[in-house]
Amino acid sequence: MAVPLRPLLAYHGEMPPTLAPESIEDLARALRECRDKKQAVELGGNFTKRAMGGPVAPPDAVVSTNRLNQILAYEPKDLTVSVGAGMPFRDLQQALAVNGQMLPLDPPFSEQATVGGVLATNGSGPRRRRYGTARDMVIGMQMVTIDGNIVKSGGMVVKNVTGLDIAKLMIGSFGTLAAIASANFKVFPKPDAERTFVFASGSLDSILSLRQAIIGGVLQPTAIDILNHDAAVAAGGDPPPGYLLVTTVEGNRAAVERYESEYGKLAQRCRVETFVPLAESDAVEVWEAIRNLTPRAVGSNGLVVRLSAKASQLRDLFDAPLAKNGPVPVVARGGVSVGHVYCPSLEVARRTMERAHTAGLRGVIEYAKRDKDGLALWPHPGDELALMQRIKDSLDPEHLLNRGRLFGRI
Repeated sequence: MAVPLRPLLAYHGEMPPTLAPESIEDLARALRECRDKKQAVELGGNFTKRAMGGPVAPPDAVVSTNRLNQILAYEPKDLTVSVGAGMPFRDLQQALAVNGQMLPLDPPFSEQATVGGVLATNGSGPRRRRYGTARDMVIGMQMVTIDGNIVKSGGMVVKNVTGLDIAKLMIGSFGTLAAIASANFKVFPKPDAERTFVFASGSLDSILSLRQAIIGGVLQPTAIDILNHDAAVAAGGDPPPGYLLVTTVEGNRAAVERYESEYGKLAQRCRVETFVPLAESDAVEVWEAIRNLTPRAVGSNGLVVRLSAKASQLRDLFDAPLAKNGPVPVVARGGVSVGHVYCPSLEVARRTMERAHTAGLRGVIEYAKRDKDGLALWPHPGDELALMQRIKDSLDPEHLLNRGRLFGRI
């Protein structure tokens, strides 16, 4: 079998063979051979998010797509690009920037993550509020099943939706259904101007009132995050006690100036004490620090709880964690009502999940470096779990791909 071997990962005990195919055909042969041998496969790219979505059961083989790392087609005038799944996300952004374009996903671990890894984990960040998630940007995909079948969906034309639902099924599947080999995206022009504003208040009510005024207004932001004091400190700030609302706006320069004027008036109306427009270099640092809260928490053996809420439940996102000792940073995506709680210990994570469930929030322990003493990472799955399990049985009947991912449920 013409599949190059390369040791990628250190394991405790004996390392299983690691396959790093250089073509989609080699990837297909590798997976087919693993199936024939009944080998459980750990599938990934650069494996930056091993702590996410539940631990993989000890595999018999590891398959990495990180050598499928080329730009396959790029049409700047059409705002479309096709890349191998192993291309580093950072490199893709740099290639697009040459033509004043971008893929506005802002995923965590973006410095090391591959494009395929970002899609497999449905990675996104602050700009999700305006641009959506990967499902809104992918227009085509090639994937490889455990049987070694190469499946194509969509294409390089935004209006071509043939089979695209299959590609969207792969996004967020954590490699449990098939290997993403390549992906086609619609990309976006970079805006003429951007501006980030930071609002600070000792009152969560004032911050939530401001958030509602911004979301309900004519001048819509690109990103809007709310941080408790612990999160602001963890991101490198030195704010007074209370809460921050950080928002980015974009457009032409005249529009951005209007944002600054109108948002300043909203701050006064909502009784928010501090309103600071940031310089461009400071804005880059602030958003990078917010995005890096997750990698930093994972690197220090913390647990990250993701909570989903209705807009009316945003206060509950901040009330859910109850730490007896030490800080518990909380960041809420104010435009989509999703929050991340950075828990320093198993007990804080457990308590947060229990309190969130009582408040009617949906939660998962999104990141945990290893199995946490039987703690259910997704304790209250909805009716969709049965459908997810049927899809898994259909595409990977012997459950060889990434056993244990999707929070121990697949």
